[in-house]
Amino acid sequence: SVVASQLPRAAIPSSSCNAMPDDVTFERDTTALLAAEFRRLALASGWGRKSARYKNERQKFYGLAVAQDFSAFWGSTESRLTAWQDLCCHLGVDEVPTSIKGCKEVHTLMPNTHVLVAHPRLASQALRPVHVNLIDLVDSKRQNTKPKTFATETACANYTRRTGKIFPKARAKANPLLRQFLVVVF
Repeated sequence: SVVASQLPRAAIPSSSCNAMPDDVTFERDTTALLAAEFRRLALASGWGRKSARYKNERQKFYGLAVAQDFSAFWGSTESRLTAWQDLCCHLGVDEVPTSIKGCKEVHTLMPNTHVLVAHPRLASQALRPVHVNLIDLVDSKRQNTKPKTFATETACANYTRRTGKIFPKARAKANPLLRQFLVVVF
């Protein structure tokens, strides 16, 4: 196996990665946490926290930002071993598997659901017990910290709903690697 410290680090996305609604001019600070950046956008746009517009724009913002950042950090090819290994490394696996098969286990999504959220469950042997919110995963990669993890899928799902850190299903379809990490929360 590969020791985690031997793996290359992904580059931080540049400031040209902007996640915003079409009718708003906003330049994202890609060194800031996504929740803080959305709050800054909402404040500048005058969206009240309890308004439907706030909730809709938050989901759009998270969808765009996570998709951009995830692609910048790990790419979009599910058959790229280095991406899987870096994900393992970032989630704290000391002995990173040397094959994709060792890093993942294919899982299927439940049919007929309209929302899949920011709650990846990496299903490798090494990562089977790890549940992490996708928004937190991307934020932690940018900040070079370990992401908040949960012992159970239910605990992660509850956190995801409580914080509103929801990743829209439609955004994952464009990235085959990202799509591997979605589970149904609603």
